[in-house]
Amino acid sequence: MKEVIVKTGIRNTRPHQVDKVSGLKSESNGQFDYLKDFVAKRFEQKYPSMDFLTAWIEYNHLQDFKISDNVESVGGISEQAHYIMRVITEYHIGQAFKAMKIDMNDPNVGGEKGTPYRVAKMYCGDDLNDDSELLSGRWSHRPHMASFPNESGQKYPITKRVDIVSVCSHHTAPFSTLFRDGSYAVISYIPDEKVLGISKLQRIVDWVARRGHLQENLTKMIYDEVSKAAETKSVYVKLSGLVHTCESLRGTQSNEGAFTSEYYDGGFTNYDLRREVSSQ
Repeated sequence: MKEVIVKTGIRNTRPHQVDKVSGLKSESNGQFDYLKDFVAKRFEQKYPSMDFLTAWIEYNHLQDFKISDNVESVGGISEQAHYIMRVITEYHIGQAFKAMKIDMNDPNVGGEKGTPYRVAKMYCGDDLNDDSELLSGRWSHRPHMASFPNESGQKYPITKRVDIVSVCSHHTAPFSTLFRDGSYAVISYIPDEKVLGISKLQRIVDWVARRGHLQENLTKMIYDEVSKAAETKSVYVKLSGLVHTCESLRGTQSNEGAFTSEYYDGGFTNYDLRREVSSQ
């Protein structure tokens, strides 16, 4: 990341007219005005034909939302405002590295796309279609949940094992099914009027999980989203033996720690049925 010198003083400027697209007042709230020129230069390189001021106003007026939520909960965000967020995040991560006395001239850390750039991308996602980064579920679009009529009248549970990659909201350290043999996540639902596409359970889990969570809350949120998509309360979610790196790689550094949680309703209040599907 290049060395950036910014002025902390904020000049008084005449307020602009109300933006025609968003209906927001054109003056920003001042929180990041000291970075405005720096961000504008990066923005103009990325979007040479787009209006920076409109995107800057949109970003500055975006409400804060929970680490476990998606930006849709506060009205959504444009690609351009999301890019501004990434640039500001990258800048402040670079400042945090400097505060920790990390040499930013180290070629393994610094540079135009150095570690601050990579960390910002890991937490923000590359764009609104990126579903592969650790916190990209906070920003990525809701996946399309293709469904089909339950023409056969299927009443037996449809069950699928899925992978979980998530981040502890306390330490932003990953927890996952991928760190140990025997860890797994199972999603099962009893169809009512519709059945979901075979890949959609993994997609909805990825969208929900790639945020900051406590595992118990993540389990319930997956239940809610699957229940909504399948239009049935008969859903069972079990996250079994997930390893939390905030425990295994720091703190107690436990090699045996693994965490299991489940949430269910409807037909899955039957213990024998839960035991059956969780063993599949």
